[in-house]
Amino acid sequence: MLKIAKISFRIVLILVILFLVTRTFKKADETHYGPTAAAVFAKGNAPDSTRNEILLQLRKFQSGYTKRDVKQVEAFMQSLYSKENILVIGTMPREIFVGYKQATELVKSDWESWGNCRFAVDSAAISSSGNTAWFAVRGYVEFDLSPLLVLPLRLTGVMVKEEGIWKFQQQQFQFDTDFSFSMLACLLLFSWLLADGITLIIFGVKSYGKQR
Repeated sequence: MLKIAKISFRIVLILVILFLVTRTFKKADETHYGPTAAAVFAKGNAPDSTRNEILLQLRKFQSGYTKRDVKQVEAFMQSLYSKENILVIGTMPREIFVGYKQATELVKSDWESWGNCRFAVDSAAISSSGNTAWFAVRGYVEFDLSPLLVLPLRLTGVMVKEEGIWKFQQQQFQFDTDFSFSMLACLLLFSWLLADGITLIIFGVKSYGKQR
């Protein structure tokens, strides 16, 4: 009976840990963030004329990440990205791309491997000062690997106005995930391993004592 109880306890513990891990990936879709016309972060201080110009570029960016036509990567980059002082930071620790060429490679890689990205462009936070602007927008990415793999996403960046056109100079992609549940799951796993380790030591000491 005690053995059955131990097995049942471990099954329940594993299920709890799995549940906590899945809670890390919260629902990611447009309804989760509310109407796209409502500002998710804040509207920002950009004048309406500047905001509309930048929104036009953000919509072009959204269109490119929706169609994902790798044959159009160069045209996409030329219309949206500055060729000076470009810095793009991806979602992974080593994804730091400096310069126009590396930024182009990142976009091409995203289109080939990521999946459909949806950004709440109309609710972007946009502020500006002179010929420099900065923005923040939320969205999500649906990975081609599995329709169940959908992650919330943040995109922030800096834009500069070149020859009357706003272009990206810096961008940062970031998964908008809450890892507190995963940390709790890790804590439970560590406690479980620690308890088993102590039990193993006690059992070993008792066995050694009996042999003597």
